[in-house]
Amino acid sequence: MLLAVAATLAMVTAGSSARAQDLSAGVQSQTGPRLDFPAGLATDGRAVYVANSRNNTVEAIDPASKSLRIVAGKLFQQGSNDGTGDSARFNSPDGMTINGQNLYLCDTNNSDIRQVSVSGTVTTVAGTANIAGTEDGTGSAAHFNLPTQIATDGTSLYVADSGNNSIRRITLADFKVKTIAGQSGTSGKTEGGADKSLFAGPRGVAVDKKAIYVADTGNDVIRMIDLSSLQTSTLAGTGEEGDKDGPANEAQFNNPGAICTDGAFLYVLDADNHSVRKIDLAAKTVTKLTLVNGHIGSGCALTSDGKQLYFSDTTENAVEVVDTSSGNVTTLFPPGQ
Repeated sequence: MLLAVAATLAMVTAGSSARAQDLSAGVQSQTGPRLDFPAGLATDGRAVYVANSRNNTVEAIDPASKSLRIVAGKLFQQGSNDGTGDSARFNSPDGMTINGQNLYLCDTNNSDIRQVSVSGTVTTVAGTANIAGTEDGTGSAAHFNLPTQIATDGTSLYVADSGNNSIRRITLADFKVKTIAGQSGTSGKTEGGADKSLFAGPRGVAVDKKAIYVADTGNDVIRMIDLSSLQTSTLAGTGEEGDKDGPANEAQFNNPGAICTDGAFLYVLDADNHSVRKIDLAAKTVTKLTLVNGHIGSGCALTSDGKQLYFSDTTENAVEVVDTSSGNVTTLFPPGQ
């Protein structure tokens, strides 16, 4: 099964176990390391990568030592420069995903998509920094508007382009961008094909072998886009703000954000209900996996076996981990919290 946040984790772990060590080794060590408004997350089984959004850095947490290292960017320095390590700059980076040996992320306030290689080299692969827009195209010819979360199925990247109320697809072979759902500049809640569907500020995206899943945040529903037909339908939620479990078509959410899937279950960070929700994709039922004391951020990542879910906690400036069977929550970073 493919994971929304790390579709190729099994391949990475089995075929190139040194990848995490390569990406996070030799980078800057923080003095008094900390997170400030942690956002997007991704994991390759050896490290958990964090978009440290207010620090404008991408960092790696070693789950064994619970140490934090900077992979790219320079603390407190905002910008859009490509480059290696601390010569690169970001502007409120958010959602992340791993494909092969590369990390891809939404550099939200720059309205572009960046790639971080094994060597820590940052490259802008789609969009142009500080130029928001709706255009499809290849590489810098395309434009985004405050993209938030990103997922991969191994051949393409899928982006929740929140400011454009749309879902964009980036083909990894050529970085060609295409709008596959939603109408840029128009907000709504309409089902149908790519030329008819409407969304309202979507902030979460995940993908498996069958569908692209979207947290349609402004509509308080979870949508799904069939990968073959690109037809959009509602998976869960009534569209009324609330906190209700049960059959998917009767469930209610309140400001759902980041999502991730292992192909059997879809996990939703239901921000204003302070909870992690679990959708059984076969049974189409919604349950509450766990409650969260603080505010849930926009980071969500599953381990390759689907047994642990990492999520960002912006109240505690922490990355938490929840057991997907029991709902028990522990803190990954900072240690001792």
